[in-house]
Amino acid sequence: MSALFAALVIGTVAGTLIGTIGAGAGALLVPSLMFFAGQSMQGAVGVTLAMQTIPVGIGGAYLYYKQGLIDLWVVAAVAIGMLAGILGGGALATSGEISPVKLELLLGVVLVVFGGVTIAKTLLGYPKRNS
Repeated sequence: MSALFAALVIGTVAGTLIGTIGAGAGALLVPSLMFFAGQSMQGAVGVTLAMQTIPVGIGGAYLYYKQGLIDLWVVAAVAIGMLAGILGGGALATSGEISPVKLELLLGVVLVVFGGVTIAKTLLGYPKRNS
């Protein structure tokens, strides 16, 4: 398989997952919006899409926006918080204070915890969210 074809397949699979469930950057953002900002799954995915680089995310975000699933105030608040967090987290991650192995472990722990909470709350049907 050529590198270009592999890149096309990877882009298609990633785009499909991002457009459907907000996976990718949304692996952290979507659960956070759901559990800490009271967003529905669709609303959190819409916000995540709205946050992605134009023009890649704009088409998907527009689909969610025209359905009324994106709160632009939440988009603005998330953008401000993400900028601060990215600057601080990026500075910490690139400072050499935390080893790459520890960074990977931290990511894995965060994904497992949020994944477990997502599964548990979905199976228990709690809490009910706005759609």
